[in-house]
Amino acid sequence: MTDLTPPHPWPHRAHLSPSRAALLLPPNCPAKFKQEMDHPSPSSAVQEFGSVVHTLQLGVGDEITVLEPSVHGLTAKGEVADNPRSTAMWKAAEAAARARGAIPVHADDYAKAREMVAAVRSHPTAGPLFADGHPEIDLAAVDPFTGVELRGRLDWMTMTADHVLIIDYKTAACADEHVFARKADDYFYPFQAAWYRTLAQWCGVDDEPDFLHVVQEKEPPFLVNVIELDREALERGHRQVRRAIDTYQHCLSSGQWPGYPPGVHTVSLPGWVYARENRDDVDIF
Repeated sequence: MTDLTPPHPWPHRAHLSPSRAALLLPPNCPAKFKQEMDHPSPSSAVQEFGSVVHTLQLGVGDEITVLEPSVHGLTAKGEVADNPRSTAMWKAAEAAARARGAIPVHADDYAKAREMVAAVRSHPTAGPLFADGHPEIDLAAVDPFTGVELRGRLDWMTMTADHVLIIDYKTAACADEHVFARKADDYFYPFQAAWYRTLAQWCGVDDEPDFLHVVQEKEPPFLVNVIELDREALERGHRQVRRAIDTYQHCLSSGQWPGYPPGVHTVSLPGWVYARENRDDVDIF
């Protein structure tokens, strides 16, 4: 039987969140994780819009300040500027919102976000998932093998007939399930699902929580798709979670945050490149 007793108490408790922990895993490396911890990247416009949609969809989240061109985008002559965002008034309003911890958003983008939320709520599969449940559930648990504390915030948690259901809401350029599958590993979706399921298990929420992704496109008609990773994908995610925690513990205890391994690395092109070359060589005339 595996001994689950932590090997020793930590001098200070170390916290890991899924978004940053993914930086410990290939194709990233611990050096990138350390850089992000020491110098966090500012939020991009895309990330901020995603936060606005999340807040409206879940009913909780960041404070939002809606900026109107007719109010915040005026020229020195009092006219609405061709590019309201470039005016001094707009920039001052943005700065004031950020100083309060709010996300400033153009009225047009806010209206778009509301349309997206309406599309989710009217979707025959996704809508009922958000009809009853709890938004933004914060969970924390100590890994019994290393003493590292894991943290995570579930977008939405509800109940099915048999299990707790965790829902992760994502916006994307394309919500097609086949596109999602091709990109899932690159974006660490199995890892994220396994992370949240592990937290729910260790916190005593459910031994076998279900997990669904609600994916929505960011352009009209704001199509929605509900996607579930299969068992094999989740098992890969759980292996990644274990590797990330162990890597972090090793780096923290050693004080070493390595980058890519030294030396010359010979690589092969993926098989699909040669398959495409064979197709390209076909005489079409």
